[in-house]
Amino acid sequence: MRIGFHLTPFWSPTDRTPTQIIDEAIEVVAAASRMGFAWVSIGQHWLSHPTVWPQPFPILARLAPETGRMRLKTSVLLLPILNPVDVAENIATLDHITHGRLDVGVAIGYRELELGVAGLTRADRVPKLEESLELMKRLWRGEDVKFDGRYTRVESGRMAFTPYQTPHPPLEMGAQSDGAARRAARLTDGVFFGPQLGWADVAKFGQAFREERAAHGRSTPGFVGASRSLIVGSTKEKAAEAARAYLEKTFTMYRTWRMQERAMGRLQLGFDVSLDDWTIHGAPRDCVETIERARALGVERIGFTIYSLPREVRARIDYLQMIAEEILAPVGARGIEA
Repeated sequence: MRIGFHLTPFWSPTDRTPTQIIDEAIEVVAAASRMGFAWVSIGQHWLSHPTVWPQPFPILARLAPETGRMRLKTSVLLLPILNPVDVAENIATLDHITHGRLDVGVAIGYRELELGVAGLTRADRVPKLEESLELMKRLWRGEDVKFDGRYTRVESGRMAFTPYQTPHPPLEMGAQSDGAARRAARLTDGVFFGPQLGWADVAKFGQAFREERAAHGRSTPGFVGASRSLIVGSTKEKAAEAARAYLEKTFTMYRTWRMQERAMGRLQLGFDVSLDDWTIHGAPRDCVETIERARALGVERIGFTIYSLPREVRARIDYLQMIAEEILAPVGARGIEA
């Protein structure tokens, strides 16, 4: 089992300046890099007011010298709304800045506002993502590329340098459905399920990923991961109560953004479903038990979104240290490889 954490909760509360929010996050992540977490990850959204979403490439570049050997991850880039040549160049650059500690997560996205800015509709997402990955992989091989795609055209061009990692940084795809899990099996090295997807669907779609991987004769089995809300307290009841206000804001945001789609598994966007069905919560021993059950379901990697995060920097560092000692260590989570 490998466990990392997402930066999303670190941007709250928003009553601080953006400079302070970013500086404090850097300080906390630098301390956490010595605790045994395998990675830190950052997501992406555009035009996200009133929530705060700093953009991934500059944040990860700034974190690189502060994080020792801990890996850095995009989780996830909304690849269809981006120019794939720009993404390929940025990833190659960032891979060298991190000395090969970069993992790249991508997904199709769902917000119509973001898609509209890029001149796309929901129907464009899958073909644009697939086309982008094809072009990016060719560019990363260092070859001269001629590419006449539906969305991107390259008359003849070659990147100045290829990524640090060969043939490119590990790729994973965010998924909330059977189709997305199978797409991940074909196009990337792993699948990472979103935090609103229930454990039952994580198990079912994880099996679909493995079946598709085997059907296409991939040389490696790939990996199954899941983002999970982590809510720690002295009991399950107190953990849930402590996180209620933050969860309600999250539910409201995702409902407003129309996250649920028909093809997806049922997303948890309210309190009508037990937290046991989709989160990791309770006292540390409860969290350890949930992670062990996830391991039995075939989950090999977990990304914590820590909803019970304290406000002050020192308290956040202490809180992450407690998680490392009382949750990561008992489950034998591997941090940085020797």
